[in-house]
Amino acid sequence: MIADAARELAPVVAAWGCAATAAFVTARTRASARADRLALRSAREREAAFVEVARRLAGAARDSVNAVRDEIARAARVVAPAVDGVLLYDEHEGSLRCSAAYGSRFAYFAGSQIALDDPAALAARALGAGHRVTLTSEGIRPPHPADAAAVGVPLALDSGRACVMIATAPVDLAPESIERLVALADQASPAYLIALDREHDRRRAEYDGLTGLLTPRAFRQRLMALVDRARFAPTTQLVLLFVDTDRFKHWNDAYGHAAGDALLRELALLLRGAVRYECDLVARNGGDEFCVVFNDTDKATAIERAELLRARIAAFDCCPLRPDGASAGVQITASIGVAAFPADASSASELLERADAAMYHAKETGRDGVAYVDLGGGFARLRLEERV
Repeated sequence: MIADAARELAPVVAAWGCAATAAFVTARTRASARADRLALRSAREREAAFVEVARRLAGAARDSVNAVRDEIARAARVVAPAVDGVLLYDEHEGSLRCSAAYGSRFAYFAGSQIALDDPAALAARALGAGHRVTLTSEGIRPPHPADAAAVGVPLALDSGRACVMIATAPVDLAPESIERLVALADQASPAYLIALDREHDRRRAEYDGLTGLLTPRAFRQRLMALVDRARFAPTTQLVLLFVDTDRFKHWNDAYGHAAGDALLRELALLLRGAVRYECDLVARNGGDEFCVVFNDTDKATAIERAELLRARIAAFDCCPLRPDGASAGVQITASIGVAAFPADASSASELLERADAAMYHAKETGRDGVAYVDLGGGFARLRLEERV
């Protein structure tokens, strides 16, 4: 009887087994299909994210190099959410300088420098290797003591314009996150180099190649902007100095154009030393003429500063700039004209004209002096007893 019952149950058990197996296979197939769909959706989302990154990088490259840096930092956090710090290093005068630092832990990194051949520096090691380098590499020190993970990826390897992206995190980075950061660097490289080239072109257009000072066009644009801003701030005062060297043609004729160029570079250094870099302007107006703007400075103070500048130029030792064996026959001084906005002019162009006219008054009354627009609209030369 038991045997008969077993024989009767055997088909049922077999059916149950087949059903269970079928259910297991179906469930496994569904789970696999669901996992495939999730993986496909994730891949599509990553692809869409990188397409968006490429679009944003292209737009940033048309804007500025800083816009590209901002976009790289934003995108790094998107493709690898664990990243909380992004550093960008550019080659600068034989070292790597941190041109941008993102993340609260790294704010003080901006402007810092590391040696190109520092084997323990992640940026230098990545640049030397020519590819990604992580903290797992032997002898690498973390950019920040709190870093648990970091990856350095070169954006460009060309000598003189090399740059590196560093992404850091306080927790371990998954391998796929590192791969996405490497892909981001590959994608960002063309945009970054385009932006750097455009910035270089803009700087060449804005700064004189010989002296490094603003060009006439760039200076006038900035002067107009300062004047326009001052119109809406009645207490703001701008003072323009028009500086023309005395006997520069005699210097060039006596010692040659190379000595003339050397003298102009030294004069540019003296002018830079007379301004507050963060708010004043200094430009080469052409030839041996220069312009200086003292921003938010009263006229009396500006005249005193102009006299100090005149005295420094007169006291400058030009002897080392002359060719070997040349006689010391030309003394370089400067005639400086001073005009203020809004006291002496109502526009940027008029301010330039008035300061230029005051400079000619200084030349016509003996050179090596400071002249300014007086209360009656004429011109007065700073007297010897008024000099500081």
